[in-house]
Amino acid sequence: MMRKILAAAIVSAFAAPAFAATANVDVYGVLNYAVASIDSDTGAVDRQLTLASQNSRIGFKGAEDLGGGLSAIWQIESTVFLDEGGGPFATRNTFVGLKGGFGSVLLGRHDTPVKMLRGKVDNFGDTFADSRNLLGANAVSGTSSYDLRPNNTAVYISPNLSGLTLMAAYTADHGVSGAGATFTNCAAGLDCNDRDGYSVSADYANGPLMLGLGYERHNTLINATNDDLERSIWRAVAGFVVGDLKLGAEYERASADAALASDDRNGWGLFANYALGNVVLKANYLAVGDYDGVNDSGAKQYTVGVDYNLSKRTTASVFYAQIKNDTNAGFDIGRAQGVSDSTTVANGADPSVLALGLKHTF
Repeated sequence: MMRKILAAAIVSAFAAPAFAATANVDVYGVLNYAVASIDSDTGAVDRQLTLASQNSRIGFKGAEDLGGGLSAIWQIESTVFLDEGGGPFATRNTFVGLKGGFGSVLLGRHDTPVKMLRGKVDNFGDTFADSRNLLGANAVSGTSSYDLRPNNTAVYISPNLSGLTLMAAYTADHGVSGAGATFTNCAAGLDCNDRDGYSVSADYANGPLMLGLGYERHNTLINATNDDLERSIWRAVAGFVVGDLKLGAEYERASADAALASDDRNGWGLFANYALGNVVLKANYLAVGDYDGVNDSGAKQYTVGVDYNLSKRTTASVFYAQIKNDTNAGFDIGRAQGVSDSTTVANGADPSVLALGLKHTF
């Protein structure tokens, strides 16, 4: 009997520190799946039926109390491809940092403050109809230039100051290629160590009103003879709640040095949703103007949809979206926001999608 008690005590002694080391770890995620019918409007390709993961993810986060109101915080978040299996590790917001009365400082990979402003108003974020199909994009291809989650980033987030929150991020890019990961386009053999960028924002939320303003600047590189170019974007968002009606708006102005004239573009959006019990009616209107030097290179996107909240964590949805491209524009459905299936369209085409979705958060 005594030997059993002693054995149990030894096991407990070893198990307790291991439990203490992991007791503050939270597992969370979003499983977002859609059955979608996509028409690329190319003439050569018929409407196609696809089953796609829409920015599904899993994350782990935790905190350690360091005393004196100071905590160490960390997070590892990864994309999950529900339709194809697997997914890249730690490619979403992944960082280590400190949190206290001064706010939070994060070091690692993180959404820029300007990107986070857009998410405050978009009704169809992380779906085929995401506003990033048009907003935050450059050139005729619709490539996202400003809604980034860069590597090598330090982020500061202020405490809530009577409704006002300030955020700033600096990215020290040391020549790592890949437009989705960095602020630079670094050609092989070139010294890209001075390529960097910063992003700042201020947002105010008090009662029914939300206002946000952000600015972001990139030092970029397109070839060996143009190695000190800059591009930037201003973004403003606003939201207002009237009973069960939520309204939102966004405006952005992107500009760049002459060699990056395709980055000069205006964009805007209007957003509305109305709750009827468990049913939420939603609509977005997006538009981007011509970029500098190319006429008829703008586009518009119209989206309508309905959510049905099965519970606080599970939502079924249906939505329809169509992009109307000008003659010299080729913006497409689902290309810019990590949906696992998307198409490529010709300039002047009008792609559309009708989708049924199911989303569960945990």
